Amino acid sequence: MSKTSGSHAVKEFTKAPLTEEGLTETVQKINAGTDEFSLLSHPGRVALAQKVTEQWEQDFVAGFHISDDLSKAGEEYAAIEQGDKYPSLSDSVREAVLRRFDDRHGDGGPRSWQLDGS
Repeated sequence: MSKTSGSHAVKEFTKAPLTEEGLTETVQKINAGTDEFSLLSHPGRVALAQKVTEQWEQDFVAGFHISDDLSKAGEEYAAIEQGDKYPSLSDSVREAVLRRFDDRHGDGGPRSWQLDGS
């Protein structure tokens, strides 16, 4: 196990999983050092897990679909805000997703949207 092969594995693994469950599974594999991740040192696995998580979070926020329907958007906003939907999201990612709702429908979340719409 050389540093070169471990470093190569980190560079080659650039595609984050598509789902939250896939992210969890991938990070578990990285941390355990299974499969191709066995080539990495512990610090390399930690760095890769962080890189994959950050990439997944960026992709998740950028690709998050927000309904045009205020009722549906409001329900989803509330579920995300309360942690009922996507409970594993970090606070910063949760806030970024909620900001996307505000950008789309106005600041203040569903309580303000309904006031504006009435």
